[in-house]
Amino acid sequence: MTNQIHDYLVEKKLDAFLVLTKINRQYLSGFTGSAGYLVISKREAVLYVDGRYFLRAKKESGMPVRKLERLSKDLVLAKYKKIAIEDRISLREFASLKKIGKGVSWKSTANVIENVRAVKTKAQLKAIERGSAIIDKTFEQIKKYIRAYINKYELTEAKIAGLILKYGTELDAEGLAFDPIVAFGSNAASPHHFPSKTRVGRNNFLLLDFGFKVGNYHSDFTRTLFLGRPTGFQAKVYETVLHSQLKAIAKVQIGNKASLVDQTARKVITQAGFGKYFTHNTGHGVGLEIHEQPNFSPASEDVLKVNSVVTVEPGIYLPGKFGVRIEDMITVAKQPKIHSKIPKDLKSMII
Repeated sequence: MTNQIHDYLVEKKLDAFLVLTKINRQYLSGFTGSAGYLVISKREAVLYVDGRYFLRAKKESGMPVRKLERLSKDLVLAKYKKIAIEDRISLREFASLKKIGKGVSWKSTANVIENVRAVKTKAQLKAIERGSAIIDKTFEQIKKYIRAYINKYELTEAKIAGLILKYGTELDAEGLAFDPIVAFGSNAASPHHFPSKTRVGRNNFLLLDFGFKVGNYHSDFTRTLFLGRPTGFQAKVYETVLHSQLKAIAKVQIGNKASLVDQTARKVITQAGFGKYFTHNTGHGVGLEIHEQPNFSPASEDVLKVNSVVTVEPGIYLPGKFGVRIEDMITVAKQPKIHSKIPKDLKSMII
């Protein structure tokens, strides 16, 4: 993985890359602690940590590990003049770097390591696949629970959110990938609604968006159930979102621009008359973070690469009425792989 960073240094005529953000440091070194400095030069990669983490870092990382107090001296001895840093670091961290590396010219970079992370290894893909399998089993259990308790007053959004965590951990997930979104009826018109004590009733949509972590890798998924019998208008909205998603998934091909995926999904929804109600990007990459490269936005310059894992998740959100979103994770390949096995036709989503 550091080979690609070495190539970047040669291309940009830089002496080293200093990595401060936790996720990028973990990705490149294996060290999972919350503090440390990873210095990658054209010759070597060295991890610097304070005394709290020294033994842990030596255990977790295959790189040389040194005490943090050596960093400033080592930078001087190495005679580094131009060092790349991430544009995600804080002002406080940047101020500390200026003290540590006196005389160094710090060069801000964007998405260098993130673009490397976008392409998954076989082991990383396997972890994401395991997370998706847990999602599918959890979703089926949630459906069964809803069928059994739909007429009970205690069936609330918050109750279902708690069950998602319970079922997922029972299936060996390490934890939630993010706070689950459970939104019934008009609450589903808010794309990131936080589960409340709202009772889950009849004759409207129930949006479920959740994922789990396995091997530190995230997974993501959304299905929108209908409880009762949908009206013609409700069915039209659902079918529009589904058609939009299927068209966009067809554009998840190696070498395509991420913006093409977004534009394809948005065109279907706009032509159906709901364009202003599709209020977010069409999807994103998934990995050590729930939102990674590539980014499916209208202006994205990202290009899809083999073995990236992405989501496609268009939606329509009608204030005061309901919302519908359908989301799948896909591995980019010659024959793209949709991870979830859960059907998404409207008939399968009716309870």
